[in-house]
Amino acid sequence: MRESDVEGLRTVGLTDQQILSTVAITCVFNFMNRLADGLGVEIPEGREAIMSQWLSDAAKQAQDWLLSPQPVSAT
Repeated sequence: MRESDVEGLRTVGLTDQQILSTVAITCVFNFMNRLADGLGVEIPEGREAIMSQWLSDAAKQAQDWLLSPQPVSAT
């Protein structure tokens, strides 16, 4: 990411906390994905139901703060 990327996200109303959280989550996901690929991890059958439940509306609502743009203050 470059400073211009951060400024673009601020322009649409994201806070620095939301930007940092998004970057951290992306980094952890990238690390775990590479680790799993490197170790040859395969997802067992039937795990799709668990993932669907995890990504249910309740889980999405619990993370709304992360994706909800905040009003940009006029300075």
